[in-house]
Amino acid sequence: MNHILFLTMMMIILSIGFSGCKKNDHQKRKTLEKIYVFYKDGKIGECKYNGQTVYSAILNAYDANGQIYNKNGDVIGSCNYAWGKADDICKQITDCKSIYVVEDNIWREPAINKYNLGK
Repeated sequence: MNHILFLTMMMIILSIGFSGCKKNDHQKRKTLEKIYVFYKDGKIGECKYNGQTVYSAILNAYDANGQIYNKNGDVIGSCNYAWGKADDICKQITDCKSIYVVEDNIWREPAINKYNLGK
């Protein structure tokens, strides 16, 4: 009888955990699609800032101004290196990984679309 109770409790705990993941995945997708609308001809990175996931984005142009977005898709920093002005956050983000890179880009990187954005 104790095994059945244990298994039931484990199933409840796991189902609660997985429902939270789906909500987070939905929010992430919504945020990335929002950013993608403006940067489909550019590059989007997934980074860390103070333990939180943030997104860096820049257009496929030499003088482009990069932006840092929070998990809701709000701009939290501007990285305008071409004109010598960059917010502190631009130098504080870490662990950036490209999740979207347009084809035939100025960075000579292979095209990436990790989350199938725009589809």
